[in-house]
Amino acid sequence: MHHGIIVDLLIFLAIAVVVSPACHRLKISPVLGYLIAGSICGPVGLGLIADNEGTRSLAELGIVFLLFMIGLELSWERLKVIRHFIFGLGSAQVLVSGLAAAVILTVVLPILPVKGAVVVGFALAFSSTAFVLQILSERGQLASQSGRVAVAVLILQDLAVVPLLVMIPLLGSGADGWTMLVGMTTALSKAAVAMTVIFGLARLALRPLFRAVAATRSPEVFVAAALLAVIGTSFATESIGLSHSLGAFLAGVMLASTEFRHQVEADILPIRGLLMGLFFLTVGMTIDPAALLDDLPRTLLGVGTLLGLKTLVLAGLALAFRFPLSTAMHLGLLLAQGGEFAFVVLARAQQNQLIGNVSGEFITGIVAISMALTPLLALAGEAVGRLRRLDSAPALADGETRDLDNHVIIAGCGRAGQIVASILRDRAIAYAAIDREPLLVENLRKRGEPVFYGDIRKLEVLKAVGAERARAVVLTIDSGSSREKLVPRLHALFPHLRIMVRARDRRQAKGLEAGGATEVVPEILEGSLQLTGHVLRHMGNPAEEVQSLLEEYRKDDYAKLALTLDRD
Repeated sequence: MHHGIIVDLLIFLAIAVVVSPACHRLKISPVLGYLIAGSICGPVGLGLIADNEGTRSLAELGIVFLLFMIGLELSWERLKVIRHFIFGLGSAQVLVSGLAAAVILTVVLPILPVKGAVVVGFALAFSSTAFVLQILSERGQLASQSGRVAVAVLILQDLAVVPLLVMIPLLGSGADGWTMLVGMTTALSKAAVAMTVIFGLARLALRPLFRAVAATRSPEVFVAAALLAVIGTSFATESIGLSHSLGAFLAGVMLASTEFRHQVEADILPIRGLLMGLFFLTVGMTIDPAALLDDLPRTLLGVGTLLGLKTLVLAGLALAFRFPLSTAMHLGLLLAQGGEFAFVVLARAQQNQLIGNVSGEFITGIVAISMALTPLLALAGEAVGRLRRLDSAPALADGETRDLDNHVIIAGCGRAGQIVASILRDRAIAYAAIDREPLLVENLRKRGEPVFYGDIRKLEVLKAVGAERARAVVLTIDSGSSREKLVPRLHALFPHLRIMVRARDRRQAKGLEAGGATEVVPEILEGSLQLTGHVLRHMGNPAEEVQSLLEEYRKDDYAKLALTLDRD
């Protein structure tokens, strides 16, 4: 390996050791820290890190692994839920934002010719997949409504890179409209067929491959198989002209429905974190503070116009798709920045002489600055999203739950309900919660929780939270009589719904099971078992033996305990 690359990697590792703890102490996103460090240590700053091909190739792997990890959180079934927003809202966002930016660049601020303005306009329509998904993942918001819709828009943007890259050489060569249409249609058809083939082959091969690897019980081989899946699928999509990050995303989606996803996620996480840091560092290296400060008014105008335009377009389109105003504004601010694919598109446009080098560097700086502002924009979006007064309906708004499918409904947001919600949120499982305590609902909504005021006993409320599309309902309400009346009603209205409910004791549990409950947890008995387990372990009994004993009681449906308690 060349000594220059080794030195660059050593400097990067030193930066990672310093930046991450400092950002954690200051309670800011590490993304911002890496951007600042890149600008300071890069070629335009102190010159400690060289802007070479090797460093950039490693940095691009960061995007690959990030999208793979996001794919692991979004199974094929979950993607089907948001397909309408991928091809509906996502397509509209790219078209409207791209055309609006092109008009501004040619009419309002005439700094580019028409062809160049069209390419740059669509390049600016892309948002930063890496930044946004990193922030959503860090804050546990992938399963929130804003998170789900943002992922849908970002997926479409990744797909839209393909026709844009095909269009650039055609525009540069002066091809007529018919030639461009034929070329783009051919490229898109080829991409669709290739993606279908890759997806089909991978779905057939991945599970048997990981089963064989897991049988070896070798952690090294398992990590190698995971890397093979990520990099192999990325290489396959890139070799047919698609985005390598799209291939990594597909690999994650395919593994998400297998039993190996959690181990793969644990093995890949440290690698992804380091490579993502390197990516953000290289983005920071493109920012030349001196050059941008020399033309500060023009720079501020460019950044402000980009952020303002995309926020307004996204928020307006989200409102048109019947999302609440708070969600629309959160989404608009979250995706207002430029994206990493803009750098690829701008470089290709310069190669085909559609834009000059000076214009390319200026627009690249604007995109990089907008990406650096992503953490602040996300915080602003969250703050706007918490303002209940922006919602057209302060209680239960159908627009906030209509995109849910195969989700979980939580009835009751007390301590038990909040614990269930917290675990579902950490696993990126979509849910909607209902409670009749207005103050509790208001406090939870301020924290960004999908909690609504309503009476779960009413059919209109059940329909509003998508009970006909839900997979399960968890009843944590305190009133035993309410549970006993609600379970048979839910079972009759929605026979497909899995009903999970807590009971006071075994006697009440029997009645709930007879009423149609799928799973019943008797609180007194289960709590007693857990307490007994701790006692046995502290008395020196092996953990495996204690767990086996507790499971024996559970398998007998608590019969050994219930015989005595039911006599009380």
